[in-house]
Amino acid sequence: MRRLFIALLLVVLGAGAIALLAWRDPGQATLHWGDWQVQTSLIALLGIAVMVMLLIGLILRLLSLLLRAPTLLRQRQARRRQERALRDLTQGVISLIEGAWRDAEQLFKRHGEDAQGGLVWLIGTALAAHRQGASARRDDTLRLAEQRYPEATAALRLLQAEMLLHEGRDEGALSLLQALHAEAPRQPHVLRLLTELHRRRGEWDAVLQRLPELTRLRALPEERLLELEEEAVEGRLAQLIPQGREAIDAFWHDIRRSLRGRERLFAAYALALAAAGHPQAACELLLKALRERPSTRLASVLPQLQPTQPKSALEATEALLQRHGEDSPLAAPLHLFAARQAWTLDLWGKARSHAEAALARAPSTEAHALLARALEREGHREQALEHALKGLDQGTV
Repeated sequence: MRRLFIALLLVVLGAGAIALLAWRDPGQATLHWGDWQVQTSLIALLGIAVMVMLLIGLILRLLSLLLRAPTLLRQRQARRRQERALRDLTQGVISLIEGAWRDAEQLFKRHGEDAQGGLVWLIGTALAAHRQGASARRDDTLRLAEQRYPEATAALRLLQAEMLLHEGRDEGALSLLQALHAEAPRQPHVLRLLTELHRRRGEWDAVLQRLPELTRLRALPEERLLELEEEAVEGRLAQLIPQGREAIDAFWHDIRRSLRGRERLFAAYALALAAAGHPQAACELLLKALRERPSTRLASVLPQLQPTQPKSALEATEALLQRHGEDSPLAAPLHLFAARQAWTLDLWGKARSHAEAALARAPSTEAHALLARALEREGHREQALEHALKGLDQGTV
């Protein structure tokens, strides 16, 4: 457009200059060619020359267009293909999200042979096949993508490993992820998937080994790292129960001090000791921790224990109740634990009062059951039956 404007401007200026010259002196021109002779004015000759030049320019322009026509046609067709591909890609992604996986696969397959963007179409086809549970079609598509785009081999195998994990085919995913980890030890997503695989398989030692690298690479949010670390320590403690207290203590003292200070893990440590045959040691640990700082989580673990020295446990628990007061959130689990120890010692009246105090603060099946047994021993059978039924109702809620 700019060139046309400049050309028109030059023509107008040229015409103006010619008109000015013609107004002053039209001039005369004579042309000879053999026996032919033409006489005309200079202005007319210039006009004919301009017309001839315009005609030649037009002919040259038409010839240029004719010569460029195949290229222009190919470019136009390429633009149309690109526009169609973009529409199909958009619709394919929408179909994939909406769950129309068969439609998505057909759309992606339509462009699988495209030289430009072919990897995207093949990945889309594999994803759609995976969503349909067509593992064979998915794996064939990924192998084809690997052959055509060897530079994307690592990414494609990582995608395949993630799909295998989604299907629950842990062994296949593990072999792929281990090979990828050997090639790129600091690849964050490989580490994430490996850690998740170890977690699912209960390989807590492996999870704990991966966590420092995940932390350095910031491969997971801090909250998820903390949660995963606690889950791994808790899981490992449970695995060590058959090996006895020595193995549990060795592992516990081998982890960081900051981990040992977390209430969830301290509770898991106490429960592991109890399950390994040392409920008294677990009880003493919890009571000592509760003397140092109030913790509802730790207090809630106490009723799950049955120490071998119920008298000392009862005395220590009643001392804690006096220290923290009846309005403390620790009162309900402490009263419940005290009721259990009193029952073990045949102190039925004390068991009843502690069970009633526990029920007044947090009704539970166990508190109702303890109170029912204490009332029955005291001869209050109707009240005992009432609390036994309430305990059953509480358990079905």
